[in-house]
Amino acid sequence: MSTFTITAIDEDSWPHIVRIQAEVYADIEPESVETLRSKWHNSPQCCFLCTTEQGVCAYLLAHAWHSNSPPKLYVPAPVAPLGDVLFIHDLAVSNRAAGMGVGKQMVKHLLENAEARGFRGALLVAVQNSVPFWQKFGFAQVSGPRASASYGADAQVMSLEFT
Repeated sequence: MSTFTITAIDEDSWPHIVRIQAEVYADIEPESVETLRSKWHNSPQCCFLCTTEQGVCAYLLAHAWHSNSPPKLYVPAPVAPLGDVLFIHDLAVSNRAAGMGVGKQMVKHLLENAEARGFRGALLVAVQNSVPFWQKFGFAQVSGPRASASYGADAQVMSLEFT
């Protein structure tokens, strides 16, 4: 059984993040490193890497948000962290870490961190048939706000209220 470690993203993380993003997204065009970095700059305490003995295998980017409507893809996050909603922008796990529980542990780590930091809930856009994954954490599909078309045809807005 492999072990893994979840750590904060730092300046040296970006080549790994860009590589994993290119590997896992087939249905949507990858975002620029500048756009990804803006999420980290907005809320660095909500952005993580996962490392195994083989190196970096996953990342999670989330940031403070001010609305129940998700931000558009390919648009940098605001400079200042605005709002008490946590927007989970991206969770990407390399194929070499598939089945290890990395994604599950990263989400649990983030949600515990977010609730402790006073966020009232979380919002995300599920892509590439990931709705069942997010439902396991209590996220529910939202009937109101829709995701921008840039997220792809099957994109689904989901939310979770913290108790």
